[in-house]
Amino acid sequence: MKLKLLICSMLLFIVINVRSQDHKDYYDVIKAVGEEPASFIANKLITYDLIIFDDALHSAVEPFEFYVDYLKQNPGSVDYVFLEVIPITAQKYIDSFMNNATKDIAILAKVFQQNFRYGWPYETYLTLFSSIWDINQQLSSEEKIKVIGVDQPIYWEGIHNQEDYNTFKQTLIARDNFMYNTILGHIDKFRSGVKGIFLTNTRHAYKCIKNKEGEIYWNAGTFFHQWHANRTYSVRFHNMILNIESVKRDAKNTSMEGLDRLVYKWARMDDGQWDKAFAENGNKPVAIPFENNIFGKHPYLGNHMANVLPGQTMFDANDALIFLKPLEETKFSARTNFFYTDEFKKEVEHRVHVIQEHDLDNFLKENNVNSVREYVEELATYIPEKPNPLIK
Repeated sequence: MKLKLLICSMLLFIVINVRSQDHKDYYDVIKAVGEEPASFIANKLITYDLIIFDDALHSAVEPFEFYVDYLKQNPGSVDYVFLEVIPITAQKYIDSFMNNATKDIAILAKVFQQNFRYGWPYETYLTLFSSIWDINQQLSSEEKIKVIGVDQPIYWEGIHNQEDYNTFKQTLIARDNFMYNTILGHIDKFRSGVKGIFLTNTRHAYKCIKNKEGEIYWNAGTFFHQWHANRTYSVRFHNMILNIESVKRDAKNTSMEGLDRLVYKWARMDDGQWDKAFAENGNKPVAIPFENNIFGKHPYLGNHMANVLPGQTMFDANDALIFLKPLEETKFSARTNFFYTDEFKKEVEHRVHVIQEHDLDNFLKENNVNSVREYVEELATYIPEKPNPLIK
């Protein structure tokens, strides 16, 4: 009995000390290779032509604060800002806004209305558009930053029921290749020396994650990494990360993200050891390349975990990480409502009826509303910025 207690005590001592040592090892890497984030990106844009940013969460505020600050400080380093969530059919409205003599936010309403569901709500995107307009006023016509939507379009006028909508969703199997080719066309297939940043989310920024059979998941970032490896660089912003535990059986899947098919949780990297290392570094903003260090060698976590080749790492997903602030201080974007015109509210009612056609009563009950109109009015209500609710 005493021997068993001794062995257990020794094992507990080892586990505690190994775990407490882990964040020290991460801290050593930060001190050895960490760089100030804006300088890090500016230097990478000298070597690479396209930086692919993973904002970790579409709703995250901090990446967009970084984008705006970076572009203000380094406007000449970027020719194009590519946006995953804005379809190519919105481009004429983006151009109209950017080229207008006065800043008229109302022009952007059509940009935010063109979406696979009920409109794109995040105020961070509105701030980004507005800030780039401001920056461009100080630049010559040749130097002005171009903002380009690269997503597939959806033609809601041709979608009349859920069957039509599900048919459209099937076309999204080619979405990543569509975004890849759209960007490639604008940057002249890397032949002209133009520089760009692609603002996207999670898997779309992945370099090369494989399934259990060793087959590549062809995400947008993967097309670039596989076919233009020396021209692109993938950077993830530190935040909570998707940790998939299993796939549900017989789950209905109405979301574009597919999260309703999964059993998952939001986790801290290495059970919080990364956060402890950043705290030991004074929680100063820092960029860390993943190559040949324990950050990059950490086992892969993310969207493809339900079927992933053993041995995949974070370096297989991204080239680097940017830490901006402690997770406890991170925020979710305000939800803007400027694009909810009376006409668009009617359009959103149509979209709700289409998407929820066979389950509308349950949908209304789940959202604590009595009618589709009431639900739309709630969508059209401005919601202020709030603390990141995923932090635990």
